[in-house]
Amino acid sequence: MGSGGMGRVYLASDSKLPGKCWAIKETRADTADYERIGNEAQMLTRLRHPGLPQVVDFFSPDEESRVFLVMEYIEGMNLDQYARRVNWKLDLSFVVKLALKICDVLDYLHSQHPPVIFRDLKPSNVMVGRDEEIRLIDFGIARSAGPERSADTVKLGTIGFAAPEQYEGRSDPASDQYALGALLLYLCTGGRFSEWTTEAQEALRRDLPPWMAPVIRRMLSRSREERYSDLAEVRRLISPPAAVPQSAAGSGDGVGTSTVAVLGLFRGCGATHTAIAAAHVLARESGGRTAVVELERSAGAFERIALEWEGEPLRGRRTFTVRGVDYWPSADRETLPEVFGQGYRHVVLDLGMGGDARHFEELLRADLPLIVASASEWRSSELVQFGQREQSRVRPKWTYVLPFAEEEAVREMRRRLNHKRIFRLPMLSDPYGGEAHPDLEPILGTLYPRRGRRTLFQRWGRK
Repeated sequence: MGSGGMGRVYLASDSKLPGKCWAIKETRADTADYERIGNEAQMLTRLRHPGLPQVVDFFSPDEESRVFLVMEYIEGMNLDQYARRVNWKLDLSFVVKLALKICDVLDYLHSQHPPVIFRDLKPSNVMVGRDEEIRLIDFGIARSAGPERSADTVKLGTIGFAAPEQYEGRSDPASDQYALGALLLYLCTGGRFSEWTTEAQEALRRDLPPWMAPVIRRMLSRSREERYSDLAEVRRLISPPAAVPQSAAGSGDGVGTSTVAVLGLFRGCGATHTAIAAAHVLARESGGRTAVVELERSAGAFERIALEWEGEPLRGRRTFTVRGVDYWPSADRETLPEVFGQGYRHVVLDLGMGGDARHFEELLRADLPLIVASASEWRSSELVQFGQREQSRVRPKWTYVLPFAEEEAVREMRRRLNHKRIFRLPMLSDPYGGEAHPDLEPILGTLYPRRGRRTLFQRWGRK
Protein backbone atom coordinates (compact mmCIF):
# COMPACT_ATOMS: atom_id res chain seq x y z
CA MET A 1 0.00 0.00 0.00
CA GLY A 2 2.92 2.35 0.51
CA SER A 3 6.58 2.70 1.33
CA GLY A 4 8.86 5.17 3.01
CA GLY A 5 12.17 5.60 4.74
CA MET A 6 11.22 3.18 7.52
CA GLY A 7 9.89 0.33 5.39
CA ARG A 8 6.74 -0.80 3.59
CA VAL A 9 3.08 -1.37 4.37
CA TYR A 10 1.26 -4.31 2.76
CA LEU A 11 -2.42 -5.10 2.48
CA ALA A 12 -2.91 -8.74 3.46
CA SER A 13 -5.95 -11.00 3.38
CA ASP A 14 -6.63 -13.35 6.28
CA SER A 15 -6.54 -17.00 5.16
CA LYS A 16 -8.67 -18.10 8.12
CA LEU A 17 -11.23 -15.29 8.00
CA PRO A 18 -12.43 -14.81 4.40
CA GLY A 19 -12.91 -11.16 3.54
CA LYS A 20 -10.87 -9.91 6.51
CA CYS A 21 -7.90 -7.68 5.64
CA TRP A 22 -4.93 -6.48 7.70
CA ALA A 23 -2.24 -3.88 7.22
CA ILE A 24 1.27 -5.28 7.74
CA LYS A 25 4.10 -2.89 8.48
CA GLU A 26 7.54 -4.19 7.47
CA THR A 27 10.60 -2.55 9.01
CA ARG A 28 14.27 -3.48 8.89
CA ALA A 29 15.96 -3.61 12.28
CA ASP A 30 19.50 -3.69 13.57
CA THR A 31 20.40 -6.71 15.63
CA ALA A 32 21.04 -4.47 18.64
CA ASP A 33 17.43 -3.26 18.49
CA TYR A 34 15.74 -6.68 18.49
CA GLU A 35 14.94 -6.72 22.20
CA ARG A 36 13.70 -3.13 22.23
CA ILE A 37 11.51 -3.65 19.17
CA GLY A 38 10.02 -6.81 20.65
CA ASN A 39 9.22 -5.07 23.93
CA GLU A 40 7.64 -2.12 22.16
CA ALA A 41 5.61 -4.38 19.87
CA GLN A 42 4.16 -6.07 22.95
CA MET A 43 3.36 -2.64 24.33
CA LEU A 44 1.57 -1.61 21.12
CA THR A 45 -0.63 -4.71 21.20
CA ARG A 46 -1.95 -3.56 24.59
CA LEU A 47 -3.05 -0.12 23.37
CA ARG A 48 -6.82 0.37 23.03
CA HIS A 49 -8.17 3.65 21.71
CA PRO A 50 -10.78 4.43 19.02
CA GLY A 51 -8.32 6.82 17.36
CA LEU A 52 -5.69 4.10 16.89
CA PRO A 53 -5.64 1.01 14.68
CA GLN A 54 -5.32 -2.06 16.84
CA VAL A 55 -1.98 -3.86 16.63
CA VAL A 56 -2.84 -7.56 16.82
CA ASP A 57 0.40 -9.43 16.18
CA PHE A 58 4.16 -9.12 15.83
CA PHE A 59 6.70 -11.25 13.96
CA SER A 60 10.25 -11.28 15.27
CA PRO A 61 13.13 -10.40 12.94
CA ASP A 62 13.70 -12.93 10.17
CA GLU A 63 16.99 -13.87 8.52
CA GLU A 64 16.87 -10.63 6.55
CA SER A 65 16.44 -8.55 9.72
CA ARG A 66 12.83 -7.67 8.88
CA VAL A 67 10.20 -7.25 11.60
CA PHE A 68 6.46 -7.13 10.96
CA LEU A 69 3.59 -5.47 12.83
CA VAL A 70 0.10 -6.72 11.96
CA MET A 71 -2.45 -3.94 12.35
CA GLU A 72 -6.11 -3.25 11.75
CA TYR A 73 -6.68 -2.08 8.19
CA ILE A 74 -8.25 1.40 8.04
CA GLU A 75 -10.33 2.24 4.97
CA GLY A 76 -10.32 5.82 3.75
CA MET A 77 -7.65 8.27 2.64
CA ASN A 78 -4.86 10.05 4.44
CA LEU A 79 -5.24 13.65 5.49
CA ASP A 80 -3.05 15.03 2.72
CA GLN A 81 -5.14 13.25 0.07
CA TYR A 82 -8.34 14.41 1.77
CA ALA A 83 -7.21 18.05 1.84
CA ARG A 84 -6.16 17.97 -1.80
CA ARG A 85 -9.46 16.37 -2.83
CA VAL A 86 -11.36 19.37 -1.44
CA ASN A 87 -8.72 21.78 -2.84
CA TRP A 88 -7.67 22.71 0.72
CA LYS A 89 -11.10 24.18 1.44
CA LEU A 90 -11.46 22.27 4.69
CA ASP A 91 -14.47 23.06 6.80
CA LEU A 92 -13.23 24.80 9.94
CA SER A 93 -15.35 22.61 12.20
CA PHE A 94 -13.57 19.59 10.67
CA VAL A 95 -10.14 21.11 11.44
CA VAL A 96 -11.14 21.74 15.06
CA LYS A 97 -12.62 18.26 15.39
CA LEU A 98 -9.44 16.76 13.94
CA ALA A 99 -7.22 18.74 16.33
CA LEU A 100 -9.28 17.70 19.35
CA LYS A 101 -9.26 14.06 18.25
CA ILE A 102 -5.50 13.99 17.78
CA CYS A 103 -5.02 15.69 21.15
CA ASP A 104 -7.13 12.96 22.70
CA VAL A 105 -5.14 10.16 21.03
CA LEU A 106 -1.74 11.64 21.84
CA ASP A 107 -2.80 12.37 25.41
CA TYR A 108 -3.75 8.70 25.74
CA LEU A 109 -0.37 7.59 24.39
CA HIS A 110 1.51 9.97 26.67
CA SER A 111 -0.41 8.70 29.70
CA GLN A 112 0.99 5.19 29.29
CA HIS A 113 3.70 3.93 31.64
CA PRO A 114 6.19 4.68 30.28
CA PRO A 115 4.78 7.29 27.85
CA VAL A 116 4.46 6.31 24.20
CA ILE A 117 5.81 8.95 21.82
CA PHE A 118 4.30 8.84 18.32
CA ARG A 119 7.19 10.86 16.85
CA ASP A 120 6.02 11.01 13.22
CA LEU A 121 2.73 12.90 13.16
CA LYS A 122 2.19 14.22 9.65
CA PRO A 123 -0.70 14.38 7.14
CA SER A 124 0.10 11.02 5.53
CA ASN A 125 -0.06 9.32 8.95
CA VAL A 126 -3.56 10.60 9.72
CA MET A 127 -6.39 8.62 8.15
CA VAL A 128 -9.80 10.13 7.42
CA GLY A 129 -12.52 7.50 7.26
CA ARG A 130 -15.65 7.58 5.18
CA ASP A 131 -17.54 9.05 8.13
CA GLU A 132 -14.71 11.60 8.68
CA GLU A 133 -13.48 9.68 11.70
CA ILE A 134 -9.84 10.36 12.47
CA ARG A 135 -7.26 7.62 13.09
CA LEU A 136 -3.48 7.79 13.52
CA ILE A 137 -1.57 5.15 11.61
CA ASP A 138 2.02 3.96 11.11
CA PHE A 139 3.51 3.04 14.46
CA GLY A 140 6.73 2.07 12.70
CA ILE A 141 8.76 4.52 14.80
CA ALA A 142 6.57 5.00 17.86
CA ARG A 143 8.44 4.12 21.02
CA SER A 144 8.19 4.32 24.76
CA ALA A 145 10.18 6.88 26.69
CA GLY A 146 11.46 6.20 30.18
CA PRO A 147 12.90 8.79 32.56
CA GLU A 148 16.25 7.04 32.39
CA ARG A 149 16.42 7.36 28.60
CA SER A 150 18.26 10.60 27.85
CA ALA A 151 18.48 10.15 24.10
CA ASP A 152 16.85 8.09 21.36
CA THR A 153 18.93 5.63 19.45
CA VAL A 154 18.12 7.22 16.10
CA LYS A 155 16.86 10.49 14.74
CA LEU A 156 13.35 9.90 13.46
CA GLY A 157 10.49 11.95 12.18
CA THR A 158 9.60 13.79 9.00
CA ILE A 159 11.32 17.01 7.95
CA GLY A 160 8.91 19.90 8.36
CA PHE A 161 6.87 18.19 11.07
CA ALA A 162 9.53 16.82 13.42
CA ALA A 163 10.39 18.91 16.48
CA PRO A 164 13.85 20.55 16.60
CA GLU A 165 15.04 18.23 19.38
CA GLN A 166 14.40 15.19 17.17
CA TYR A 167 17.23 16.29 14.89
CA GLU A 168 19.45 15.96 17.96
CA GLY A 169 18.23 12.40 18.53
CA ARG A 170 15.86 13.23 21.39
CA SER A 171 12.08 13.14 21.73
CA ASP A 172 9.42 13.29 24.44
CA PRO A 173 5.68 14.16 24.64
CA ALA A 174 6.49 17.80 23.81
CA SER A 175 7.84 16.59 20.45
CA ASP A 176 4.40 15.25 19.50
CA GLN A 177 2.90 18.57 20.56
CA TYR A 178 5.22 20.39 18.16
CA ALA A 179 4.22 18.03 15.34
CA LEU A 180 0.54 18.69 16.00
CA GLY A 181 1.19 22.43 15.82
CA ALA A 182 3.02 21.93 12.52
CA LEU A 183 0.13 19.83 11.19
CA LEU A 184 -2.46 22.47 12.13
CA LEU A 185 -0.39 25.27 10.61
CA TYR A 186 -0.03 23.19 7.44
CA LEU A 187 -3.80 22.71 7.19
CA CYS A 188 -4.60 26.35 8.01
CA THR A 189 -2.21 27.73 5.37
CA GLY A 190 -3.43 25.54 2.52
CA GLY A 191 -0.48 23.15 2.75
CA ARG A 192 2.10 25.91 2.36
CA PHE A 193 3.77 26.12 5.79
CA SER A 194 4.60 23.84 8.70
CA GLU A 195 6.97 26.19 10.54
CA TRP A 196 5.91 29.48 12.13
CA THR A 197 7.19 32.47 10.18
CA THR A 198 5.87 35.91 9.31
CA GLU A 199 4.85 34.56 5.91
CA ALA A 200 3.04 31.63 7.54
CA GLN A 201 1.11 33.96 9.84
CA GLU A 202 0.02 36.09 6.90
CA ALA A 203 -1.10 32.95 5.03
CA LEU A 204 -3.44 31.74 7.80
CA ARG A 205 -7.01 31.28 6.66
CA ARG A 206 -9.02 34.41 7.40
CA ASP A 207 -11.83 32.61 9.24
CA LEU A 208 -9.49 31.03 11.80
CA PRO A 209 -10.78 31.71 15.32
CA PRO A 210 -8.48 34.39 16.81
CA TRP A 211 -7.48 32.27 19.80
CA MET A 212 -6.10 29.44 17.66
CA ALA A 213 -3.18 31.29 16.06
CA PRO A 214 -1.40 32.00 19.39
CA VAL A 215 -1.94 28.39 20.47
CA ILE A 216 -0.42 27.02 17.26
CA ARG A 217 2.45 29.47 17.54
CA ARG A 218 3.29 28.39 21.07
CA MET A 219 3.08 24.70 20.16
CA LEU A 220 5.72 25.45 17.52
CA SER A 221 8.17 26.98 19.99
CA ARG A 222 11.67 25.71 19.31
CA SER A 223 12.28 25.26 23.02
CA ARG A 224 10.32 22.41 24.63
CA GLU A 225 10.05 24.43 27.85
CA GLU A 226 8.10 27.16 26.05
CA ARG A 227 5.41 24.79 24.77
CA TYR A 228 2.34 23.79 26.78
CA SER A 229 2.71 21.54 29.78
CA ASP A 230 0.60 18.81 28.16
CA LEU A 231 -1.93 18.18 25.42
CA ALA A 232 -4.83 18.37 27.85
CA GLU A 233 -4.14 22.11 28.06
CA VAL A 234 -3.90 22.38 24.28
CA ARG A 235 -7.21 20.55 23.93
CA ARG A 236 -8.93 22.98 26.30
CA LEU A 237 -7.51 26.03 24.53
CA ILE A 238 -8.57 24.97 21.03
CA SER A 239 -12.01 23.81 22.15
CA PRO A 240 -14.65 26.28 20.98
CA PRO A 241 -15.96 28.57 23.72
CA ALA A 242 -19.50 27.89 24.91
CA ALA A 243 -18.89 24.15 24.59
CA VAL A 244 -20.69 23.42 27.87
CA PRO A 245 -23.09 20.44 27.52
CA GLN A 246 -26.60 21.78 27.28
CA SER A 247 -27.75 19.33 29.91
CA ALA A 248 -25.47 21.16 32.33
CA ALA A 249 -26.63 24.63 31.37
CA GLY A 250 -28.51 26.29 34.16
CA SER A 251 -31.08 27.89 31.90
CA GLY A 252 -31.82 24.79 29.83
CA ASP A 253 -32.49 26.87 26.72
CA GLY A 254 -29.48 25.69 24.71
CA VAL A 255 -27.76 29.09 24.70
CA GLY A 256 -24.58 27.76 26.30
CA THR A 257 -21.98 29.78 28.18
CA SER A 258 -20.78 33.18 27.02
CA THR A 259 -17.37 34.36 28.16
CA VAL A 260 -16.25 37.92 28.84
CA ALA A 261 -12.52 38.48 29.42
CA VAL A 262 -11.28 41.76 30.91
CA LEU A 263 -7.63 42.80 30.57
CA GLY A 264 -6.15 46.00 32.05
CA LEU A 265 -3.26 47.79 30.35
CA PHE A 266 -1.86 49.09 33.64
CA ARG A 267 -2.37 48.57 37.35
CA GLY A 268 -5.23 50.57 38.78
CA CYS A 269 -6.93 51.20 35.42
CA GLY A 270 -10.21 49.68 36.66
CA ALA A 271 -10.14 46.22 35.08
CA THR A 272 -11.40 44.42 38.20
CA HIS A 273 -14.06 47.09 38.81
CA THR A 274 -15.23 46.70 35.20
CA ALA A 275 -15.26 42.89 35.40
CA ILE A 276 -17.39 42.92 38.56
CA ALA A 277 -19.83 45.46 37.15
CA ALA A 278 -20.16 43.44 33.92
CA ALA A 279 -20.86 40.23 35.84
CA HIS A 280 -23.64 41.78 37.90
CA VAL A 281 -25.23 43.44 34.88
CA LEU A 282 -25.21 40.14 32.97
CA ALA A 283 -26.72 38.31 35.93
CA ARG A 284 -29.48 40.87 36.29
CA GLU A 285 -30.31 41.32 32.61
CA SER A 286 -30.17 37.68 31.48
CA GLY A 287 -31.44 36.05 34.65
CA GLY A 288 -28.87 33.29 34.19
CA ARG A 289 -26.23 32.02 36.60
CA THR A 290 -23.08 34.14 36.37
CA ALA A 291 -19.55 33.80 37.70
CA VAL A 292 -16.61 36.19 37.84
CA VAL A 293 -13.15 34.61 38.04
CA GLU A 294 -9.98 36.28 39.33
CA LEU A 295 -7.14 34.91 37.20
CA GLU A 296 -4.29 36.85 38.77
CA ARG A 297 -3.28 35.07 41.96
CA SER A 298 -1.24 37.97 43.32
CA ALA A 299 -4.12 40.43 43.07
CA GLY A 300 -6.04 39.41 46.20
CA ALA A 301 -8.90 41.75 45.30
CA PHE A 302 -11.58 39.08 45.65
CA GLU A 303 -10.31 38.12 49.11
CA ARG A 304 -10.87 41.71 50.20
CA ILE A 305 -14.34 41.72 48.63
CA ALA A 306 -15.24 38.55 50.55
CA LEU A 307 -14.05 40.14 53.79
CA GLU A 308 -16.11 43.26 53.06
CA TRP A 309 -19.33 41.37 52.25
CA GLU A 310 -19.09 38.48 54.67
CA GLY A 311 -17.11 40.03 57.49
CA GLU A 312 -14.61 37.18 57.64
CA PRO A 313 -11.80 35.68 55.49
CA LEU A 314 -12.51 32.87 53.04
CA ARG A 315 -10.34 30.39 54.98
CA GLY A 316 -9.74 28.14 52.00
CA ARG A 317 -13.23 28.28 50.48
CA ARG A 318 -13.19 28.04 46.69
CA THR A 319 -16.05 30.46 46.03
CA PHE A 320 -18.38 32.97 47.62
CA THR A 321 -21.50 34.73 46.35
CA VAL A 322 -22.43 38.41 46.19
CA ARG A 323 -25.94 39.35 45.06
CA GLY A 324 -26.37 36.24 42.96
CA VAL A 325 -22.92 36.27 41.30
CA ASP A 326 -20.41 33.53 42.17
CA TYR A 327 -16.88 34.79 42.80
CA TRP A 328 -13.86 32.52 42.18
CA PRO A 329 -10.85 34.14 43.87
CA SER A 330 -7.18 33.54 43.06
CA ALA A 331 -7.97 30.96 40.37
CA ASP A 332 -5.59 29.53 37.80
CA ARG A 333 -6.20 28.17 34.33
CA GLU A 334 -6.40 24.63 35.64
CA THR A 335 -9.51 25.76 37.54
CA LEU A 336 -11.33 26.94 34.41
CA PRO A 337 -12.63 23.52 33.29
CA GLU A 338 -14.28 23.22 36.70
CA VAL A 339 -15.78 26.70 36.35
CA PHE A 340 -17.20 26.03 32.89
CA GLY A 341 -18.49 22.67 34.03
CA GLN A 342 -20.87 24.43 36.44
CA GLY A 343 -23.27 25.38 33.64
CA TYR A 344 -23.07 29.17 34.05
CA ARG A 345 -24.86 31.34 31.52
CA HIS A 346 -22.03 33.91 31.72
CA VAL A 347 -18.43 33.70 32.93
CA VAL A 348 -16.43 36.91 33.34
CA LEU A 349 -12.64 36.49 33.55
CA ASP A 350 -10.65 39.17 35.37
CA LEU A 351 -7.23 38.79 33.73
CA GLY A 352 -5.59 41.62 35.67
CA MET A 353 -2.72 43.07 33.69
CA GLY A 354 -2.23 39.82 31.77
CA GLY A 355 1.34 39.35 32.97
CA ASP A 356 1.09 35.66 32.07
CA ALA A 357 1.19 35.31 28.28
CA ARG A 358 -1.32 32.46 28.57
CA HIS A 359 -3.91 34.92 29.90
CA PHE A 360 -3.74 36.66 26.53
CA GLU A 361 -4.94 33.44 24.95
CA GLU A 362 -8.00 33.53 27.19
CA LEU A 363 -8.64 37.06 25.95
CA LEU A 364 -8.57 35.89 22.35
CA ARG A 365 -10.85 32.93 23.08
CA ALA A 366 -13.53 34.97 24.84
CA ASP A 367 -16.85 35.81 23.19
CA LEU A 368 -16.36 39.40 24.33
CA PRO A 369 -12.76 40.50 25.04
CA LEU A 370 -12.52 43.86 26.85
CA ILE A 371 -9.36 45.98 27.08
CA VAL A 372 -9.52 48.53 29.90
CA ALA A 373 -7.22 51.50 29.33
CA SER A 374 -7.10 55.28 29.55
CA ALA A 375 -7.51 58.06 27.02
CA SER A 376 -5.76 60.63 29.24
CA GLU A 377 -2.94 62.54 27.63
CA TRP A 378 -0.18 60.85 29.62
CA ARG A 379 -1.60 57.32 29.20
CA SER A 380 -3.02 57.40 25.69
CA SER A 381 0.31 56.51 24.04
CA GLU A 382 0.26 53.13 25.85
CA LEU A 383 -3.14 52.39 24.40
CA VAL A 384 -2.12 53.42 20.88
CA GLN A 385 1.08 51.34 21.00
CA PHE A 386 -0.82 48.31 22.28
CA GLY A 387 -3.53 48.64 19.63
CA GLN A 388 -1.12 49.06 16.74
CA ARG A 389 1.13 46.23 17.91
CA GLU A 390 -1.59 43.67 18.53
CA GLN A 391 -3.64 44.50 15.46
CA SER A 392 -0.57 43.67 13.37
CA ARG A 393 -0.25 40.26 15.09
CA VAL A 394 -3.86 39.09 15.25
CA ARG A 395 -7.24 40.14 13.94
CA PRO A 396 -8.73 41.46 17.17
CA LYS A 397 -12.43 41.51 17.90
CA TRP A 398 -12.00 43.12 21.29
CA THR A 399 -13.66 46.20 22.72
CA TYR A 400 -11.79 49.04 24.41
CA VAL A 401 -13.24 50.47 27.64
CA LEU A 402 -12.02 53.88 28.80
CA PRO A 403 -13.21 54.72 32.35
CA PHE A 404 -13.94 58.41 33.00
CA ALA A 405 -13.01 59.42 29.42
CA GLU A 406 -14.68 62.36 27.69
CA GLU A 407 -16.62 61.75 24.50
CA GLU A 408 -14.18 63.84 22.51
CA ALA A 409 -11.27 61.72 23.75
CA VAL A 410 -13.15 58.57 22.74
CA ARG A 411 -13.75 59.89 19.23
CA GLU A 412 -10.08 60.81 18.90
CA MET A 413 -8.99 57.34 20.03
CA ARG A 414 -11.34 55.69 17.53
CA ARG A 415 -9.70 57.74 14.83
CA ARG A 416 -6.14 56.99 15.93
CA LEU A 417 -6.73 53.25 16.25
CA ASN A 418 -9.18 52.96 13.35
CA HIS A 419 -11.34 50.88 15.66
CA LYS A 420 -15.04 51.54 16.22
CA ARG A 421 -15.60 49.57 19.43
CA ILE A 422 -14.14 52.06 21.89
CA PHE A 423 -16.46 53.25 24.67
CA ARG A 424 -16.27 55.50 27.67
CA LEU A 425 -17.42 54.27 31.06
CA PRO A 426 -18.54 56.73 33.72
CA MET A 427 -17.88 56.24 37.40
CA LEU A 428 -19.76 53.16 38.67
CA SER A 429 -20.38 53.87 42.33
CA ASP A 430 -21.99 50.47 43.00
CA PRO A 431 -20.63 47.77 40.64
CA TYR A 432 -22.51 45.04 42.59
CA GLY A 433 -26.01 46.34 42.04
CA GLY A 434 -26.43 45.72 38.32
CA GLU A 435 -27.72 49.27 37.87
CA ALA A 436 -24.87 49.97 35.44
CA HIS A 437 -27.04 48.52 32.66
CA PRO A 438 -27.47 51.79 30.65
CA ASP A 439 -23.72 52.50 30.73
CA LEU A 440 -22.73 48.94 29.80
CA GLU A 441 -25.51 48.35 27.30
CA PRO A 442 -23.38 49.31 24.24
CA ILE A 443 -20.66 46.94 25.44
CA LEU A 444 -22.59 43.93 26.76
CA GLY A 445 -25.91 44.25 24.97
CA THR A 446 -25.27 41.44 22.48
CA LEU A 447 -25.06 38.95 25.37
CA TYR A 448 -28.47 39.73 26.83
CA PRO A 449 -30.89 37.90 24.47
CA ARG A 450 -32.08 34.60 25.89
CA ARG A 451 -32.73 33.00 22.53
CA GLY A 452 -31.44 33.09 18.99
CA ARG A 453 -27.76 33.06 19.83
CA ARG A 454 -25.97 30.40 17.80
CA THR A 455 -23.23 28.22 19.18
CA LEU A 456 -19.78 28.46 17.67
CA PHE A 457 -20.10 25.13 15.86
CA GLN A 458 -23.37 26.30 14.35
CA ARG A 459 -21.66 29.45 13.08
CA TRP A 460 -18.91 27.30 11.57
CA GLY A 461 -21.25 24.69 10.14
CA ARG A 462 -21.81 24.28 6.46
CA LYS A 463 -24.20 26.78 4.98
